[in-house]
Amino acid sequence: MRLRKKYQLKNAPAAIRYLASSQRGAEILEIAITLPIFLLMIIGIIDFGGAWAARDQIEGSARNGARASVAAFNDTTNPQCGGGPCSVQVAVDAAIAALNNANLPTCGMTDAGIGAAGTFTWSDTAGCPNGGTFTITVNRAFPVPDNSTGTPITVLTTQVTVSYPYTFKLNMGGGLAYAANPFAAYTTLKSTVTMVNQN
Repeated sequence: MRLRKKYQLKNAPAAIRYLASSQRGAEILEIAITLPIFLLMIIGIIDFGGAWAARDQIEGSARNGARASVAAFNDTTNPQCGGGPCSVQVAVDAAIAALNNANLPTCGMTDAGIGAAGTFTWSDTAGCPNGGTFTITVNRAFPVPDNSTGTPITVLTTQVTVSYPYTFKLNMGGGLAYAANPFAAYTTLKSTVTMVNQN
């Protein structure tokens, strides 16, 4: 075993022979091996934490949109604001404002582009630089069954869905994403909030 080790060291380059034969060299080798793994873990934790925070902010934007819409006058049968109901425009405005306050880019989306996708459903979509799609959908008359009184009834609610493409800084499949392309990897974060209409 000892002869084998000596033979291996003899055939190794001089720098590696020096590092392997000294205590200080062994420590340098250990650091060289463990430091990249440690840094990768730290960057991954920061990246995952950013995605988790963005998820909370997206859920908050959907909640703000639903809260603003249910308190507004239900004008779905009489569109007044740019081809869509004002109660829907209020929901989109509130959701976009919440994302802007959280410093999440809205990919150029404004409430001006919202259009009808169904009888009581309105949706708007914007393309983002990372190749993903940012979408806000408002359903102002979403039916929810309620049996709390003993008699089954249908309650009309407002449902707001925000779908957002979050960009990761670290692409686990291909090394550091920002080294070549800052929009190389993203995941879609989605949140749906439903609240009972007040009007």
